[in-house]
Amino acid sequence: MQMPTPKTVGETPGCEGCPMRDLDPSTVSSLPSGPTTPVGDLHRLLIGEAPGEAEAKEGRPFVGPSGRVLDKLLCVARVDRMGLTIINCIQCRPRDNKFPTDPMARKYISKSDAEQAIKHCLKHHVDPVLRSCKWNRVDLVGGKPLRIVAGNTGRISRLRGRPLRFNRPDCSELKGLAIFHPSYLMRDQAKLHVAANDLAKSLEESAD
Repeated sequence: MQMPTPKTVGETPGCEGCPMRDLDPSTVSSLPSGPTTPVGDLHRLLIGEAPGEAEAKEGRPFVGPSGRVLDKLLCVARVDRMGLTIINCIQCRPRDNKFPTDPMARKYISKSDAEQAIKHCLKHHVDPVLRSCKWNRVDLVGGKPLRIVAGNTGRISRLRGRPLRFNRPDCSELKGLAIFHPSYLMRDQAKLHVAANDLAKSLEESAD
């Protein structure tokens, strides 16, 4: 499969009018990776948080240190990454790696512009992927997609591994579960087996 070419947000359809683009028109956008249509019976989507340095360079999510941890988790869980579609909540790398809604991001973006940027990216990038097919499962990788995409304000430490049902505009009801983000697991490797186990669960098993 040919990998996407990194693009500045000015070259990425749907980025026009986003406050993140106005901050830095040369910002590189990380495009979704994986099949544009589901492979076999998998129909599985992973939603992460935001691109890091390696993701911005290569133009696809989870290819840096966090990506190597994710690959390890998928290997243990016996989930084929080539059959997954992966996207982030936001497609451009945040300045200083500070997610726009984090308090530390107030150094470069206002709270109102941050919220507008998130809504813009959901509307123009994430929701179209969610509407592109009937996903069997949508896994939320980290606390930010849990809140931003699923609208769930609970703590991921309490909700991880549990079945979730949520709605997005013009989508059928979506189901999946939340897992710890690989960047968190790099700091707390004792929970690696927990995340791998969550990825390996069927939604029916996670409901037990």
